[in-house]
Amino acid sequence: MADENVNYRRFLYGVQLALLLICVLTFLGLVFGASYSLSRAVFFPIFVTIIGLSYFQLRRSVRRGAVVLIVGIWIATSALTVSFAGVHSANLLIYALLLVLTGWIMGDRWLIGITGATIVLMLGLSAAELLGFYNPSPRASVLVVGSTVMGTLIAISVLTSVAYRSLAAGRDHALALAQEMAQKARTLAQRERDLEMIMENVPAALASFDAQSRLRFGNKRYGELFGAKPEDLVGRNIADYVPEEARAALMEKWDSCLAGEAGSYRRINRDPQTGQKRIVDVEVVPEYDHGQVTGLFALVLDVTEKVAAENRIRELNDTLEMRVRERTAELEAALDKLHRSQDELARSETKAALSTLIASVSHELSTPLGNSLMMAGTLSDQGTVFEKAIEANQLKRSDLTNFVKTVHEGNDLMQRNLQRAVDLLKNFRQVANDHASEQRRSFDLAIMVGEIVDTLAPSLKRHPHKVVIDIPSGITMDSLPGALGQVAINLINNAYIHAFEGRNDGVLTISAHVVDDEVWLNFSDNGVGISPENLTRMFEPFFSTKKGKGGSGLGMGIVENLVQKTLGGSIRVQSELGLGTVFEVHLPLVAPEQQAR
Repeated sequence: MADENVNYRRFLYGVQLALLLICVLTFLGLVFGASYSLSRAVFFPIFVTIIGLSYFQLRRSVRRGAVVLIVGIWIATSALTVSFAGVHSANLLIYALLLVLTGWIMGDRWLIGITGATIVLMLGLSAAELLGFYNPSPRASVLVVGSTVMGTLIAISVLTSVAYRSLAAGRDHALALAQEMAQKARTLAQRERDLEMIMENVPAALASFDAQSRLRFGNKRYGELFGAKPEDLVGRNIADYVPEEARAALMEKWDSCLAGEAGSYRRINRDPQTGQKRIVDVEVVPEYDHGQVTGLFALVLDVTEKVAAENRIRELNDTLEMRVRERTAELEAALDKLHRSQDELARSETKAALSTLIASVSHELSTPLGNSLMMAGTLSDQGTVFEKAIEANQLKRSDLTNFVKTVHEGNDLMQRNLQRAVDLLKNFRQVANDHASEQRRSFDLAIMVGEIVDTLAPSLKRHPHKVVIDIPSGITMDSLPGALGQVAINLINNAYIHAFEGRNDGVLTISAHVVDDEVWLNFSDNGVGISPENLTRMFEPFFSTKKGKGGSGLGMGIVENLVQKTLGGSIRVQSELGLGTVFEVHLPLVAPEQQAR
């Protein structure tokens, strides 16, 4: 509307300029004409005054400016016509201009009025002149008539052009609006189809009710709850088709929702065809219009399988807690034995070699026992989180799957590690005479290292670092996988504890390649590196940069002992501060026989 007023105002400004042009040309015709008439010239300031009044009124109101201009010019023109030439006046063209303006701006009523008044005036002047009652003055000069006609024609042609452009702009605007409305209609239709698709395919029953609990709309799944089509239930009260056994759980929450309080409840729904009982959860939400409750929306979800799964999980959780307690008792017994062994090791100072072997066994025991203890704690935490999810009714199928998978993996890990600890303790008395804890066999290096990394995965995933295995398949070794596994575990743990301290982007790359009859197995990290003074003491027993913080200083000594004495190979380390560390382990493809005894 504001844009339309601006257009009309601009148009009227043009009309005012056109009328001023007519006045100027007419006045010039009077001045330079052969018969200059002062009486005719008097009308010039009158016309200019009317145009000026219209200009000031137009600034306040388009309609008032148009009325002042059209009515004022019509009256002045009529007075000029009556005073001089009558129906023979060139001013009649101004009437045509005024009629065009009236019809364009003021509407039909004003057009009829101005047209009727003009016709009456012309008929009156014509009749008066024919009957001799009216004798118009002598005709105006050719210049006056010519200037008046030319000015009026120019004004009419200019205003016609402006009117055409306005009509064209209006037409284009109307076409643009029509296209926009058509696009919106297509968009609305598509949204309606999308909404219908969603309503009919959502895995829940949806329904809309009015304030009297009459069904306004329900999707297909809602009708299936009651063995009917949704359109057959439309208009019926909820109490008319809900089974009586379910009304008690329904109506209390239903009435509260219609009072403005959203709610939820669980009820039993009996399948109308099979008679099977199903458990459904219902959410009801009030609908408001100007602050008043005008109805409600209901969402009904079948949770029969969910409830059954919750019961199974609860039983599984009870069993899991019992198994965790059993494993915890075994772990405590193993730890007690380990502590006694460590005390004996501390008191024994007879032989450095025997001390190193005993420390190796103790360190090796800490890995399976530590992994078992960590997994027991993890399973306990997972059980607590899972139980809370059950109590909060937020359990999903994916949560159940992940939980069962975690339980299986955790139990498997604890069983392997606890069995490993039992085997080590059983053979503890023979450790001084037997440097290897496992039997010799052939194995694929890539597979063996992959199994080691998989075994450590539960403890490693708590850190943001990662282990990358870059070992080609087909490297077959005839050696002691147990001892080699201890080396790999110690070097991986060493990287996570020391190399990646204070970082969250650590990468440990394990690579290997065959050189003649040896395997060169490299453990390279992008960690903080090792200072030159610490690098020279790397394999000294009991040397650790973590003294007093849980470090025993035995890890690298045990690695060196296993590589050299058990596996018959060699190890060396290269490092630069800030650039990382590389442990190079050179092992024979076939371990020496004396190492396998």
